[in-house]
Amino acid sequence: MANLGKLWAGRAFGTNTGNLAITFEKDEEELEGTIRFADDDHGLVAYKVHGTYNDEIVLTGNSITETEGVEYGELTIKAALTPEGSIRGEWSTSIGSGGPFIAHPHGAGAVNTVKTDLEIEQFYTQSYTLGALSLSKDDVISLMEIVKKDFNSGGKLIVTYRNGGAEVTRHSKDFIAQMDALKKLNYLKLFIQEPDEFEVNKIVLIELAEHGINRIVVQGVREIWVEGKAHTLRSELTKNEKSLATNFKKFGLNLSQLALFVMIVVMVDVQSFWMRVGIGALFLALIKFVGWLHVTFIPNASIRLTNVKDTWITRWGASIFSWVSALTTTVIGGYIVYLATLPQQ
Repeated sequence: MANLGKLWAGRAFGTNTGNLAITFEKDEEELEGTIRFADDDHGLVAYKVHGTYNDEIVLTGNSITETEGVEYGELTIKAALTPEGSIRGEWSTSIGSGGPFIAHPHGAGAVNTVKTDLEIEQFYTQSYTLGALSLSKDDVISLMEIVKKDFNSGGKLIVTYRNGGAEVTRHSKDFIAQMDALKKLNYLKLFIQEPDEFEVNKIVLIELAEHGINRIVVQGVREIWVEGKAHTLRSELTKNEKSLATNFKKFGLNLSQLALFVMIVVMVDVQSFWMRVGIGALFLALIKFVGWLHVTFIPNASIRLTNVKDTWITRWGASIFSWVSALTTTVIGGYIVYLATLPQQ
């Protein structure tokens, strides 16, 4: 097995946050060295550690820093070497503190592993726009749990909501305690972030609006994590999409394109230029009218935070109204065109 490497530096998170430096005097299967941790709030502490380097890096040790009235406890580290040559894992102490950490090799003798372009600071972003959604209380709680997955306990989920008045921002646990009193929301935003590698935060943002855009944004330094997280969240929300007439976009179409196709078919035998202009204007007006009906009467995001059982109206009413309005206006438009193109007696 290759030597682990003498010098490492990185960052620790959790109950304590700060920079850390690791120096190994022995860096083969048996490890011995010193860990220095500069706590952002409480200053510097050093630990003398020993352990093993096999499939997993395991270290234990006690503080060699003495501060009157302060107990540091025994330190335990369990970590693994990543494909990029970093050490990533968890630290904990016998007094209950702990959290994740990451360290990168420095200087001669660093472990010889495959390097990737992740050594350069960069991040990836994936975003999705969703159709009209209808969420219940259980749907919202399930969505929040999926958002928090992959984030450590130090990553706090922030919830911003509006149910008629000004926007309110709370931590997720406080929001859950208030859900029954809120009953229904017309705006909901979930946001969580925590430090990742290279001091770049990984972020998840979900924004749902009654009259606006429903979107998912995921950002991080790991492309595979960003893609996977965004896809998982989209799949979770897609289960709650309404079947509206505007959902032709799933098949590469939208209502405007479909109406354009019908208009072209209708106008093939129309000889008069002004008659063709009139038919085009009619179909444009119908498209705008159907769009106005959806914006006015069908919320893009319906979020109900009560345990009241759905009726068929709340479950299917919006979809039925959407399709009936689209089909009715299309039939009316087609009939008007038919009358306008009848041969003159």
